[in-house]
Amino acid sequence: MSVDVRARTTAAVEKQWIAYAVVYLGTALWFWHSGLVPGDSMSRAANAYYTLFSRDPHLAAIGFVWNPLPSLILLPFLPLRGIVPALTQQGLLVVLMSAALMTATVAVLHDVLRRIEVPRTARLVLTGAFALHPMIVVYSGNGMSEACFLLCLMLAVRSLLIWISEGRAETLVPAGLAVGLAYGARYEALAPVAAVPVLVFLTTFRRTPGPRSRRLALARVDAVITALPGVLAVALWALAGKLIVGQWFATFSSRYGNAAQVSANAGDISLVTGDDLATRAGYGLQQMLGLSPMFAVLLAAALVLAWHRRDPRVLAAVTVLGSVLAFDVLAFLSGTSFGWLRFHITVIPLTVLLAGHVITAVRPPVAAAARTGTAVAALALTLVAIPSTLITLNRPDLAREESEWLTADGAARTRDLTRVNRQVAADLDALNLPEGAVLTDAAYAFRIVLASDRPKQFVITPDRDFPAALADPTGNGVRYLLLSARGAADAVRIGRFGPDPATVPTGGARTWSDTAGNLQWTLVPL
Repeated sequence: MSVDVRARTTAAVEKQWIAYAVVYLGTALWFWHSGLVPGDSMSRAANAYYTLFSRDPHLAAIGFVWNPLPSLILLPFLPLRGIVPALTQQGLLVVLMSAALMTATVAVLHDVLRRIEVPRTARLVLTGAFALHPMIVVYSGNGMSEACFLLCLMLAVRSLLIWISEGRAETLVPAGLAVGLAYGARYEALAPVAAVPVLVFLTTFRRTPGPRSRRLALARVDAVITALPGVLAVALWALAGKLIVGQWFATFSSRYGNAAQVSANAGDISLVTGDDLATRAGYGLQQMLGLSPMFAVLLAAALVLAWHRRDPRVLAAVTVLGSVLAFDVLAFLSGTSFGWLRFHITVIPLTVLLAGHVITAVRPPVAAAARTGTAVAALALTLVAIPSTLITLNRPDLAREESEWLTADGAARTRDLTRVNRQVAADLDALNLPEGAVLTDAAYAFRIVLASDRPKQFVITPDRDFPAALADPTGNGVRYLLLSARGAADAVRIGRFGPDPATVPTGGARTWSDTAGNLQWTLVPL
């Protein structure tokens, strides 16, 4: 490539990234300004917040139900709340962070396409097909863990691709680290933690010359190098959870975890997704095809062409991203998942990379017309995902979470809950209570704690003296109990009044309801 062409390519890429960064920033500001920042995003921000600004600041307050990386990356920026309170009170920080992380993900994906030698024009189009995919745009600005997770996965794909291409063992280290970081973002990374070392073992064994014993030895070494960061991430996080909260994997065993939530909502889930394997499979297939209608076609074409050319590079993306996709599909089919649309999000970058491999695989001596036709077809099969996803996002049955932000009725409900939580915080602040005067379960009250100007007035579940305060509230200076009417596992309500919300005393209590009249919060004086 000449200097002039290289310069023009670099300039075009830089303009793309700036444009995508602006789009993602605009999306983030829209979520924030509209009061639509999801609860999952605010809870990750709250977990980070507790470690520095709660009544009992300590690192373990970050919690062990959900993976810590989305919260940890917020820590250096939390002190800026003193200058811009909206960063934490209204979730501005977390949505800005997801915009930055998704922009970085786009840059890594473009570099992967460059490394597999996709021509410039096709590369820019494919990068745009990922960056402007409606699902990617939504999750670039809503502050949830998808942007962080996708960035880690794409870094793993990039490193694994470099290793497959160059064969240098030291390039396995960043691949393993990226997979380990991905586990820090989401539990689905258990799949590449297991799958990537297998691919590395088989690849090294296949292409290493010499006797079988030498090939096995080198394959084991490479697999261990790759597996170690991920295995350590899993083991150390589990050990920390056991030592601090007494649970190896709190997301599966805690009453706040995913398993408990799915079990509690099983009836509602089955009403939408079906309660038998065939119906669930059909529902999940609709979601996946909605995000990428031509995924199966591109997967088959990429694998066939890779086999024909003896080019294993496509396995980097298939192993990392495909294993996560398979994990989520199996979890849903087994009844241990909510079946959210976002659980299929890895099909989007995987489809784009498969299209890149298809375009790259068709080279001379194939005629120029055939190469052009293949590229156009691959791009068309990828770009069709954009209108398809727009249709899917407008179907509340398939996009159950997204409809709470993107449809008029859903957005109204979300804004209303945001308003209620902020009102509760403002009303409590107006009481000018001392530290530790309000006992509440942070698993449900995190929005209120974040919105409050007086966060130390709360005794929350991450506080080390929470069990003592729950056992003897008045003896520990508690004046009020703040109870969630919707939280099935509210520790304060259950600990003081039992699991039935009807047993909560109403005499002298203050309540807050949404505009539909549904009770949300009860403040019980002691």
